[in-house]
Amino acid sequence: MSKDIQVYTAIDAKIKPAERLDILVLSTEGKAEMKTYNDLELIKQAFDGKKIAKQIDRLFNQDHTLADTLIRKVRTAGIDNPQNEGGKPSVLTVTFSEANTATPLEPSTTYYAKLGGKPVVSVTTGEAAPTDDTCFAGLFEDVAFTEDYVEFTAEINGSSVAFTSTTRTPVSGYDETVGLYADEDCMVSLGLTGAQLSVESGREDVTKAQNLIAALEALRDIDDDFYIVLTDVIDEDCVEALCAWAESTEPTEAALGAGVEDHRKFYFGQTDNKNYKNTHGRSAVIYTDKPLEEWADAAWLGCVGPFWPQSVTWKWKIPDGLTPPDLRDSERDILEENLVNFFTVEYKHEYVKNGICGDGNFIDNVLGADYITYQMRENLYAIFMENPKIGYTDAGFAIVASGVYAALNRATALSIIAKDPENNSGIYTVTIPKRAEATDEQARNRIMPNIEWEAQLEGAIHSVKVRGVLRVTLNR
Repeated sequence: MSKDIQVYTAIDAKIKPAERLDILVLSTEGKAEMKTYNDLELIKQAFDGKKIAKQIDRLFNQDHTLADTLIRKVRTAGIDNPQNEGGKPSVLTVTFSEANTATPLEPSTTYYAKLGGKPVVSVTTGEAAPTDDTCFAGLFEDVAFTEDYVEFTAEINGSSVAFTSTTRTPVSGYDETVGLYADEDCMVSLGLTGAQLSVESGREDVTKAQNLIAALEALRDIDDDFYIVLTDVIDEDCVEALCAWAESTEPTEAALGAGVEDHRKFYFGQTDNKNYKNTHGRSAVIYTDKPLEEWADAAWLGCVGPFWPQSVTWKWKIPDGLTPPDLRDSERDILEENLVNFFTVEYKHEYVKNGICGDGNFIDNVLGADYITYQMRENLYAIFMENPKIGYTDAGFAIVASGVYAALNRATALSIIAKDPENNSGIYTVTIPKRAEATDEQARNRIMPNIEWEAQLEGAIHSVKVRGVLRVTLNR
């Protein structure tokens, strides 16, 4: 028998984790497992004498930020210092041992050898047919061929022939067979025995930038749950490689449809090259003439990063520890044209200019779009996991769409999406499909038609021109 009066009280006072940027600071001065720190002194102990200790010190100590908090949590990891590594050519070696043919060879006659099941080369006997292994090897004197766009030249060494690639390139697809034929189409076999091919595949040259990215990708295989990347490298090739890498981390719609997970990254870097040009999205590079002293990238991130996920402009900020570099007006113009940020001084006011990525997007727009993507995905996962069942109905579609609305409303509150001045609501539209619009195949596979939405970014004022007239009237 149920009781007439039932009272249940739930406590809704759980601590909600603060939203903070997930930052990885990568050291290139020795291997170190990925680890999370929130204590600068422990970081200095773990990376004593290494550059990222100073870099993180600059990241943390931004006391004059306009934000009401500071960055106090980072991940660290270490890799061996990446270096250039020279490659090596590929070598195909044919070795003759008691070689013979079922069909006797004729003097001064052209035959065709098939090497490893792939290239076919012509060989010509001399005044006498070959009589021993050395003679068989001698047939390939001055022979050269190109296979899979790789050129090989021959060198005779006793009873063997080494075909060496003219470039340091890997090869594949060769077997161990060597055949000799009467025709170029290799239809009439001469029954060659006692010949075998061995393959030593070469490798391409690898630059330190390529090794850096390879090491970073290896870290991602272990733990890919980070967003912002800082490194201690200032080498221009490495900075360029990191910018290109960051841009590549955002999956296309087709890749997402194929099952690729979205672990997009954003890279902050620095350069001391006044002519450096950034052409890649998802990265922001700042110029400094004291990269290993001021760590301008970390200082800038430490100054503005605490605002996240609130949308704020990355221009006009004054990171602690930076001094304006010695730049002529023409050099500032080049940096702006090349989409490189820099700490500047105008009319005795020092600040960072222009808060921009290498593809021309402003940093706050990119981070804001990333946040909407993340929040929308999290909302949708929560909806599907918290509901026992969502019916394939208009009402079910509306339940799913509520996650989209919630993300857009949150983005509006964070000043990522613009507000309508009349009603203070976000300027966005969401189109929820109807059950009747679903195809039979979609319904059969329980796939909801696409929810379409559009929103207007709030943006920010980066410059202003004021015009006016000041008149003075003289009293008579």
